[in-house]
Amino acid sequence: MYALTNPRNLIDEFFRDFDRPSTPEVATFRPAVDVVQVEGGFVLRAELPGVAKEAVKVEVKEQILMISGEKPAPNYETKGYRYSEIGYGKFERTFHLSESIDLNRVEAKFEGGILEIKLSLKPELGPRQVTIA
Repeated sequence: MYALTNPRNLIDEFFRDFDRPSTPEVATFRPAVDVVQVEGGFVLRAELPGVAKEAVKVEVKEQILMISGEKPAPNYETKGYRYSEIGYGKFERTFHLSESIDLNRVEAKFEGGILEIKLSLKPELGPRQVTIA
């Protein structure tokens, strides 16, 4: 049988964490990424909440895709963080692309805090119709 905990104790314990100063470092930001295989290639989606479109850079060079930018910290007049889990600051994610990706057909769009990059396969590697002799 499980002992029931007094809800007041749970609330007190929760707020006790806020009474302890956190480390002086604010958490760094590293965007979460999904890569999904779709018809004709792949789609890479990166979550960039709080990042302006103008602060994001996407580069493709020699089979390497790099996403970089900066998520600014809010400008509070503060005596220091008491607790911090939200990451801020400069970020960079690098992905090695397969030789099958057509580097000339990489497309990116940014909407609602989500960066979506379409990575198309080279035409000769995609599906093709075969003539039966």
